[in-house]
Amino acid sequence: MRYAWCFSHGLLHRFADGPEPWCTATWTWIDGATEDEAQAAKKQRFGNARFLDELPGEQQLELLDISDES
Repeated sequence: MRYAWCFSHGLLHRFADGPEPWCTATWTWIDGATEDEAQAAKKQRFGNARFLDELPGEQQLELLDISDES
């Protein structure tokens, strides 16, 4: 199981290993072996931001670039 924070849906996604991720919105991988670890890693990396527009502009652009590569 891998975790990703989706800045379009404002929540943590869970992706099973193997198949392509099912979400085509703006998300980024989050480290963590458990959901609690992933939530803590998200908070450390992005604070309380749930949606893309709650991040600084430069960070928004980085995430959009990463999403385009996924």
